[in-house]
Amino acid sequence: MNGRIVVGGGTGFIGKEVVSLFERLDYEVLVISRKKKAKASENWQVKLEILRDERDEESLNQNTRSWIDIEEDGLPSGTVAVVNTAGQNVLDPLRRWSPGFKQNVYNSRVNTNHLLAKAIARSKVKPKAFVHMSGVGFYPPGLSVQDENSDGGKHDFLAKLVTDWERAAQLPVSAKNTPAPTTLVTCIVQPEVPTRVVSLRSGVVLGRNGGLVQQTILPFFLGVGGSMGAGSQLMPWIHVKDLASLIAHCVFSECSGVYNAVAPQTVTNKQFVKVFAREMGRPAIIPLPEFVLKAVFGAERASIITQSQNVQPTRTLESGFNFSYPTIKEAAEEFAHLMYIDPDAIENEK
Repeated sequence: MNGRIVVGGGTGFIGKEVVSLFERLDYEVLVISRKKKAKASENWQVKLEILRDERDEESLNQNTRSWIDIEEDGLPSGTVAVVNTAGQNVLDPLRRWSPGFKQNVYNSRVNTNHLLAKAIARSKVKPKAFVHMSGVGFYPPGLSVQDENSDGGKHDFLAKLVTDWERAAQLPVSAKNTPAPTTLVTCIVQPEVPTRVVSLRSGVVLGRNGGLVQQTILPFFLGVGGSMGAGSQLMPWIHVKDLASLIAHCVFSECSGVYNAVAPQTVTNKQFVKVFAREMGRPAIIPLPEFVLKAVFGAERASIITQSQNVQPTRTLESGFNFSYPTIKEAAEEFAHLMYIDPDAIENEK
């Protein structure tokens, strides 16, 4: 074993991919998750609202811990990196965009980052890196090119969420007379904790086992898929396997600060839909109008789908990361299958 990787949210769509990758790289992976599924009516609270009776004996004998375990006991010995992929699904069509749900979305991201940052600060042997998910919602919508040095984080709820999400991951800094950074990218304050902090602002994550692809693959297979909203809006995206690889890249390299987790190819929603349907051998002629998306998700959430964002992975490419799925065609060739077999799972069995 090369060491231990702690993964928050390791049972989710992105988290499972991250866990699988690090296990193939011969790391021991410890997953932080909720032990008991909360009722739909309950708020998702990360801190003391997590019941202590979740610390059952069985879970302690496995590579799984609850958030309260980490808060009380800290990081396990031998932790070389911490990864946080936790977060309530923003585009859950079964949940109304209510104040309570928005608080769940906020808590599941900000509180978990804050808890892990405190655990890292308290640990005797500091991990090399703390890599956490973030979002391109930081950048304002429009056709202008946005990269990691672009301004944002103020224009709506999701933008402000990203600001707090990333701020919660920052580790204690020294009290030297150093100017306050304007962005995380240009941060020059020397941390008391030597752990590198990496914020990955992700676009739409595409993969067969979750997210947008899993939600839409049956309609596309039945030939009733189509563009979402106008279809002309730019859609920042990344294949889930590239996202997991980027996380590993940030752990192993000297990456620090903000990186855009988006593929280098810019596509419109209509282009994505066309390639997706073509790979499945189906037509895509029934569009989903914007008013329907607003009715299902609410105007603020629907804007994630209906508004353009032209986000480029400038620092990501400069760091030396190579995308395995740089184009939407290559990505769709991998995930656009109703009956899907994960190629990595086949490799593991060999």
